[in-house]
Amino acid sequence: MKTRKTVRSDKVDSADGEKPALSRRDFVKGAATIAAVAAAVPLEPMLGAKKFVAEATPSGNGNGSATSSAANRADDCFNYRKNMALANKINVGPQADNGDAARFTDFSCSYSKGLPHDYLGIPNAAAMQTLKNAFVTGKSSDFANIIVGTPGGGSNSKLNGPQVALAFDLEGADSHSTVIPPAPSVASAQTAAEQIEHYWGALLADVTFTEYETNPLVGQAVSDMNNMSFLSSSANKLFPYPVTRRNLFRGQFLPGDGNVMGPYISQFVIQPTSFGSQPISPRSRVSATCASASRCACRSRPVASWTPHTNNSFR
Repeated sequence: MKTRKTVRSDKVDSADGEKPALSRRDFVKGAATIAAVAAAVPLEPMLGAKKFVAEATPSGNGNGSATSSAANRADDCFNYRKNMALANKINVGPQADNGDAARFTDFSCSYSKGLPHDYLGIPNAAAMQTLKNAFVTGKSSDFANIIVGTPGGGSNSKLNGPQVALAFDLEGADSHSTVIPPAPSVASAQTAAEQIEHYWGALLADVTFTEYETNPLVGQAVSDMNNMSFLSSSANKLFPYPVTRRNLFRGQFLPGDGNVMGPYISQFVIQPTSFGSQPISPRSRVSATCASASRCACRSRPVASWTPHTNNSFR
């Protein structure tokens, strides 16, 4: 007859060949051993350290032990990251601009949001120089010294993250290794066509899409857009041509890509949706004044009323 004997300890032995259970005492001893090993591992690498592989154990000895597996894992991780970094090391060289910075020496066609401007919206030359100097040096002190507009008279007006373009990302390719075609010049026919389209969009903001087939102002917009030289040129890939009452304000990536088909408002836009567990409603609250015909009055304010807002990056 098999009997089970008990020992006055935290261990339980078995007379029938069962594996001894892990006791509290063994657990504490094991934890202490792990802590001692962890304390002996040098904390490398640190910034500036010559070695990059953690020296927890010697290189793998092929016996399949836990220590050799840990070292192999560390080496494999380092080699993988190094190879991925080398694969993503791409130098595309200086990227071309559209020439506006050299064409307009008063900086009137350069990005100047948050800087002080004159009554015509032309940025202050000294402020633009401080912005350009900060991007050349990349120093935080130079970014802190950029001259910004302070329409409220306070000292808290700041640019919103101007150093983001200089940051590095450890995931994927560097942002500066991608190529973006230069924007069309302000003096180009493409910019003129885009701007005219924006003006017509503002004038027709209160005309419903269901009225586009008969509204006379829509007809004027169609005629005006078809007179734009860029739309009839071979360089046009963005505007459907000829423009009609059914494709006015419609965009495309390439001619015939299907973006100009279907109604103006897709049923997918007007239906409620969700972002994970968060419900999203497509409806917008519109104030009573902007919903009325007087909304156009806010688009024809005098220059003096909106110039201060261009001097503050928060507006």
